[in-house]
Amino acid sequence: MTISRVSHITVYVTDQDEALAWYQQKLGFEVCMDNDAVVQGMRWLTVCPAGNAATQFTLVLVREESDNSRVGTNLMTVLSSTDCISDMARLAREGVEIVAPPEEVPWGLSGIIRDLYGNPYNLVGPG
Repeated sequence: MTISRVSHITVYVTDQDEALAWYQQKLGFEVCMDNDAVVQGMRWLTVCPAGNAATQFTLVLVREESDNSRVGTNLMTVLSSTDCISDMARLAREGVEIVAPPEEVPWGLSGIIRDLYGNPYNLVGPG
């Protein structure tokens, strides 16, 4: 096998501009790609942690009402933080849903949030 990394994580959204604003303002992500040339007739919008385009979150607009069941159903995605406590405190001040505040775990600190669509994210960092 020659698989070496995860390059993209798909996040289904009902409004790409709303999702983009949330990921930029709340998580500090930056735009990697935003165009309609990658897939004809579809806006290809990806964001990533600032300075780390190796893993991109593809904000995919649901097109059919029947696809709405995909929104908010992602599995837990783990995000690495250098200061989990401060990051979680800032997210709480900004109104992000905190599912579990940061606590000490065997591998450091761990807290859980949800994005604007209900997808869970585990922030982990050193203790």
